[in-house]
Amino acid sequence: MERLPAVLKGKMGWTIIDGSVRPLRAPKLSNLLIGLVAVALVPAVLAGGTAVWSVAESRQQVAEARLRTTAQALALAVDREFGGIEGALSAFATSPALGDDPLRPCDLPALHAQAVRIAQQYGATIAILAPDGEQVFSSLRPLGVPMARAASSAAVERAFASGEAAVGDLVIGSLSEKPVVSVALPLKDEEGQVTGVAVAAIGAERVRGLLARQALSEGAIASAADARTVLVASTQAEIDRFVGQPLPAQNRHYFVGRDSSSYRAVSLDGVERVFGFATVPAAKGWTVFVGEPAALYDVAWRKPLLALLVGSGAALLLGGLAAVLTARRILLPVQQLSRHAHALAAGSATAAAADLPPARVEELEILRRGFAEAEAAVRAGDAALRRLNEELETRVRQEVVARQKVQAQLAHGQRMEALGQLAGGIAHDFNNVLQAVGGGAKLIEDAGDNSARVRRIAAMVREAAGRGAAVTRRLLAFSRRADLRAEPLDADDLLRGMQEVLTHTLGGGIRVEVDVEVRLPPLLADKGQLETVLVNLAANARDAMGGQGTITFSAVAALVSGEDGNAPAQVAPGAYIRLSVHDAGAGMSPEVLARASEPFFTTKPRGKGTGLGLAMARGFAEQSGGAFALESELGRGTTVSLWLPISEEETSAAGLPALSQPAPAEGRRGRLLLVDDEAIVREITAEGLRAAGFVVRVVAEAAEALDLLAGAEEVDLLISDLSMPGMDGLALIQNAQRLRPDLPAILLTGYATDAAELALGGALSGTFSLLRKPVDAKILADRVAVLLEAREASSTSL
Repeated sequence: MERLPAVLKGKMGWTIIDGSVRPLRAPKLSNLLIGLVAVALVPAVLAGGTAVWSVAESRQQVAEARLRTTAQALALAVDREFGGIEGALSAFATSPALGDDPLRPCDLPALHAQAVRIAQQYGATIAILAPDGEQVFSSLRPLGVPMARAASSAAVERAFASGEAAVGDLVIGSLSEKPVVSVALPLKDEEGQVTGVAVAAIGAERVRGLLARQALSEGAIASAADARTVLVASTQAEIDRFVGQPLPAQNRHYFVGRDSSSYRAVSLDGVERVFGFATVPAAKGWTVFVGEPAALYDVAWRKPLLALLVGSGAALLLGGLAAVLTARRILLPVQQLSRHAHALAAGSATAAAADLPPARVEELEILRRGFAEAEAAVRAGDAALRRLNEELETRVRQEVVARQKVQAQLAHGQRMEALGQLAGGIAHDFNNVLQAVGGGAKLIEDAGDNSARVRRIAAMVREAAGRGAAVTRRLLAFSRRADLRAEPLDADDLLRGMQEVLTHTLGGGIRVEVDVEVRLPPLLADKGQLETVLVNLAANARDAMGGQGTITFSAVAALVSGEDGNAPAQVAPGAYIRLSVHDAGAGMSPEVLARASEPFFTTKPRGKGTGLGLAMARGFAEQSGGAFALESELGRGTTVSLWLPISEEETSAAGLPALSQPAPAEGRRGRLLLVDDEAIVREITAEGLRAAGFVVRVVAEAAEALDLLAGAEEVDLLISDLSMPGMDGLALIQNAQRLRPDLPAILLTGYATDAAELALGGALSGTFSLLRKPVDAKILADRVAVLLEAREASSTSL
């Protein structure tokens, strides 16, 4: 070895250390090839993993959406059932056999026969209860048999207290000793006072039957729970035996206070399931659940996931094996050269040289070609992997598209089924309303000489019409298209009522105080929406004080002028009531105060708040014609103020300037053009306006109205229905105001459409107003007077 020239040693990659020859330290070629294979396979592994995850997530979303949609369809079925029972009780309450006094029926045999028919139709027990709980009448008792005192239920208590129909919770019937659910309808006298309650008690098996009608997937169950989260019924016997027991406490936070969603939990029978749920609008607090065993739910997406994993793994294994075989072909000539180099270093070059082919340059060329072939093979393997990845992505996309198509078809079918159920329920509800209205009209016709009875029956007919309007409001609530229904409200009565309710709901550590200015005029707002806003503000105040402290509700009158610096910048000049909610909590920093009313902004922990409470309060105040103000300082608490307009009917009595006062009925004058394609609606509306002192010309279509306006017909104001054949009411008013630019107009509509929403914007101009049907004749006459007065004032100023 000592005879090797130093130059040769350096070129061969050897060095002399301490008199011995050793190879230079460098990475092994085999390790470099393994790294090359790994780098080639990593992108394919990542792409395959992403595709597998996408398919699994898509299948989970499809399954959860199917559960939610089925639960919503069942909730509509239960809602329709309760609505039908309420309508049947309404028809029962207007029966001639009931007489003038609901607690002393005048024709017991006829009343009993009618009650038995309703009971057979709905599988229910029909009864009439007095305020003291005494049973005045029952469909289960033969005539002449004494009545037993019935146990009071939550539905009966709410009906007596609120004067409105109510659906109760699950109880054990006092007569049947079986689980029942009560639907209660208040019975009122001529003055509108509740004198009794008509009750329909349906068995839990009725609810179970409703749930069982829905076609469910294999292994799925459907259940219903009342407002106390007590199980009412279930389609599975293993769970139905728990009827009357509360649902697991650890599951309630998933669905309490939410309209519809899905979650995974252990049910009463100890089986883990995935649930979809939806609330029942007609029964406050009721929830319908549809659940599938978690094992079956997981199989739906794990099976294709496993197939994709196996396919991807096989492709990666084959690619790796091909790469390893190619690498071995590369290593063989290199190992031969390495052995020859070792032989030279060990001084046995002669023996080693004998093992080599005679042509060394040719061997190096073979090595070069081997590297070239290896590179080509690696590229071919990489191209094959890319093609495999592209094919895999294509298959995933095709699978997702196919699943989405199936999901869309399923959703369409379920929507059509739900629409069919909803249409049947609407027809049923309105048939009951028409039965009450038609029957009442016939009774009024037959009792023309009994004014007291005519007034009582007329009140029932009016109430039945109100129930029809309630059906439409319920539909609008389902579609989220309901608008605000403003009415005069006494601030003191409103806040005192809120104090009584909140004292029992905010917790023992919270004290609620009310401070209302003396002789405060009524404000104008939607009562239900305002109460919801005040409850949300009180809940925020409680959370800000950690459940301990005093919340103060206050109300004062405020007159805003153009230079008033204490009012919000966006509030217009006029007379207002300022409602305030004050807490003694920690307050807000300037940074938080600046963003507090932004939608979805919240400082509460995840799951404790949505960040919509203050944003909804701001939107309600501004939509009501007022404004919203927020004051807070660290360590000094927070005050939220709602500036709401004073009712126009009361501004003069309060000593405040009237924003717009209609003229008295006897002094009203004006020539009105009324357009409506419904003859009955057209004539009744015209009679109401004529009774208010106006001269009314009626036509049935928009074209005829435009011909009159194009001529010399004297018209002071145009009133038109929105939905008419040919030209609708909105287009009519637009064309009419082109012919007569100063002509004020009122648009009447019985449902919410895009055209009606566009009309709302024109209502702010002062010459174009929109009213929702059914509209009271007095309200319509007052609106006409306001527009005519505004037109006259504008003409005078010019």
